[in-house]
Parts: sequence; C-alpha cells; structure tokens
Amino acid sequence: MEEKMFNGLREWIKQVEDLGECKVIEGADWNLEIGYITELVTSRGESPLLIFDKIKGYKPGYRVASAALYSPRRVALTLGLPQDQAGSMVNLLKAWRVKTRGGINPIPAMEVSTGAVKENVHTGDGVDLFEFPTPKWHELDGGRYIGTGDTVIQRDPEDGWVNLGTYRVQVIDKSTVTLHIIGGNHGDLIARKYWDRGLSCPVAIVCGGDPLIWVMSNTDVPWGISEYDYAGWARGEPVEVVKGETVDLPIPATAEIVLEGEFMSPQVETRIEGPFGEWQGYYGGGARPHPIVKVKAVLHRNDPILLGCPPMVVPNDYLTGAGILPAAALWEELDKQVPGVKGVWYITDARWKSMAVISIKQQYPGHAKQAAMVAASAYRAAVRGGKFVIIVDEDIDPSNISEVLWALATRCDPATSIDIIDECWDMASNPRIPPEKKDRGELTSSKALIYACKPFSWIERYPPSVKSKPEILEKVKKKWDKLLF
Repeated sequence: MEEKMFNGLREWIKQVEDLGECKVIEGADWNLEIGYITELVTSRGESPLLIFDKIKGYKPGYRVASAALYSPRRVALTLGLPQDQAGSMVNLLKAWRVKTRGGINPIPAMEVSTGAVKENVHTGDGVDLFEFPTPKWHELDGGRYIGTGDTVIQRDPEDGWVNLGTYRVQVIDKSTVTLHIIGGNHGDLIARKYWDRGLSCPVAIVCGGDPLIWVMSNTDVPWGISEYDYAGWARGEPVEVVKGETVDLPIPATAEIVLEGEFMSPQVETRIEGPFGEWQGYYGGGARPHPIVKVKAVLHRNDPILLGCPPMVVPNDYLTGAGILPAAALWEELDKQVPGVKGVWYITDARWKSMAVISIKQQYPGHAKQAAMVAASAYRAAVRGGKFVIIVDEDIDPSNISEVLWALATRCDPATSIDIIDECWDMASNPRIPPEKKDRGELTSSKALIYACKPFSWIERYPPSVKSKPEILEKVKKKWDKLLF
C-alpha cells in the first residue's frame, strides 16, 4: 500500500516530523556553521532532517533545511513507497521497480491562477538575494550557494517542452548568480539553442521546492519529456504550477523561493564561479568563468525555507533518495540484456554512481563479465563518472557495504578478476584526471570491472559460506522480534 503523498516542502516536513525525524537548530551562522553542523550530523550515517532557524543576521522564520534524504524512511516518503520497505535501500529499489512495472504514464502539470509562492514578489530594484540566509557550505567555497538542492526550469525554444534540472547556483551580488551546468546535460543543450539565436535563456530557479520534484530534476528523464510529468505520475495527480511573473515558465505553486531571470550567453557576460566542494568530495573543478543569470524577479512564501544539499564526504542526499532512480534505470538496462540479475546498487560512501554493484545468479561461463560490460556502458545510468563495476553473487546484498567488502576480499583474485577499460567519458570535476589532460580538454579516465564472485568454472566446489539463508533468518526475526530487535 502506497503512503499518502505530500504537496510541497512544508507538507513534506510535517510528515517528516510525524515520523520523528526532524531536528530544529536555532542560532547557527550562515557562514560555514550550518555546513559544519550538517557535516557532523550526517557523518554518523542516517540522520534527522535539519531545519535551521533564527540564523545569525536574519529574522526568525527565514530557514534553511539540509540532510533531506539521509534516511530510508524519508526516501520512502518522498517517492511514495511503503514505509515497511524502508529497512533496506535495495528493498526500496525493488518497491520502486514494482511501482514502475506497468510503465510510467506521465501526468502533465496543471496551471492554476495563483499559489503560495506568490505571497511575496520582488522585481527590479526590489530584488535582493541577500534577503535569504544562503550558506557558505565549505571552507574553501568561492562564495555562498543558494542553489544546491534546487530545480532549474527551462523551456525548449523549438518544441516547447519544459525541462527541470538540478544545477548549482552561486550568489554573485544582489541580483546576479552563476549557473553551473555540465556540457551535454539537457539544461545546457536548451540554453545553447537560445544563445545560438542571439537570445538569453529564460530560467526559473526553485531554491526551496517539493522534494519529489527535486528528486525528479536529478533523474535522467528522456529528452522531450518534462520532469513535471514524471512527478505527476509518481504522485498520482498533476503538479500545480503558476505562470512566472517575468518569464513564461511554469513554477510550482507551493515553492518556497524562486529566482526568475535571463541566463546569459558566455559570449555576452561571465563571472568567476567557484571553487565549490563537488560531489566527489574534492575541489576538482576549480574557479572558472561561468555564464550568469540576471535575476529579474524573486518570488517567495512568507517565512521561506531554503533547501540545501551540499556535497559532503558522507552518504549524500543524492546518493540515497535520488540514487534509487539511477540504480533502477541500470537494473532495467541490465534486465534487457543479462539474465539472473538479483540486485543493483551504487555504493553511497564512494560518491554518486562512482561504484556500481550488481548481484547475479551465475548461469554460464562469461555471465559475470557480460553483466559488468553492460553496466559499464549503460548510457547515463553509469557511463559518465563511473569508476568501478563490481559483480557479486546472489547471496550478497549490493547495498550492504560489509557484505560487498567480504565478497571482494574472499572471492576476487586481483591477478585474474579485474579488467581495466581505458579512455572512458568523464567530467572536469574528477580530481584524478591529470591537470595537463584537463588543460587539453581530454576529460577521460579508466574503469575497473571487478568480479567479486565465485569462479563459474568451479562454482560448485567453492567452499560454502557460514551465512544462514535469508528466509530462515526472517522466521527467527519474526519469532523473537519483540525480545531481540
């Protein structure tokens, strides 16, 4: 049975409070302290949602939320999955696959006359981005980043469809931000269509929005289909949107903070962006000229909430909640070509999509290698930025790092169980690409395919493990649950 869905960030926070997973922190400083607290709390593993209020230098009610998806229960809540599946991320992944089994039937957004996002509208000289307690998240960041858990809205100038994407946004001055979009992403392709016509690209940047819409904006939705439509399908009803004040773009009616503006061609104007602590856990991209957005209007609710998702060297929001969707996409791709796939996951501690683990029931010689090669080349599910593909047997839970390490240490022979593929597509934020290669624009790296599974040629003679069968352990758990768990 699916859980009742929320509508907007505030309703989601209320449901998180009902789960007992929300912590309010008062009096923190936007300058690094919010980032430090977020890092400390999330470094312990699963953590509560953090709501920062009465932030230094700002009036009460102007809040920052962080650590949004650092628990399986909040992931289940966000994606509309059963709470009784939240004991395991792979169980949630399986529940998501059940939900998508009949296919995704997009439900288009529905325009309404007005919404809470328009409780306050500032245009022209009234625009002041420093109205909001935007954090400086990391010590070496080049400035304050209002867009980390954000959603950028654009419209394709040729076909008219609306794209949503999450791209980081740095505040430059009271009415100017930079927008960092990696080349080849849908947002980049759309912007270039405007720039090639000598036009700026209209954008609306949601800096505190519905977590489901935010997760969908991190998802590889096919070109030409709006993430709004996927969010509507996941919710079971259309996302309500209002028309922008200065841009012809649909904006979530329940959004907390929205910046409307013009994304300028880099041929017209750039500003230095960064450095920024990137998703790999390093300052790999450096400080470089970036195109800017001239902010024409700011819309916000009374007592607005800024949603932050700063990359940390701990399991990250992107790596838990949104990680289910790319893992599901990879599993779907594997099922088309490889039999016997029992589980798929990205190891969250290794950074988003860097390390894929696939559990299979081996059925023939070369089965493990086939699965690894398909996974390594699966477009957008793993191909860009992925470093390792690990194949394990069906008795290994790919989301359990302890079990995966056990398989690596006891079933992988380094001399014969690792293949290296060179010259794979990568991105500038990878800290391991040598500086001279980056200078030449050669953004490539290698991948390792690791077979941490029993050799198929003598699999029947492999020593049996001491692990009990899952179905037996489940019976024991049910019998002794109240006493032991």
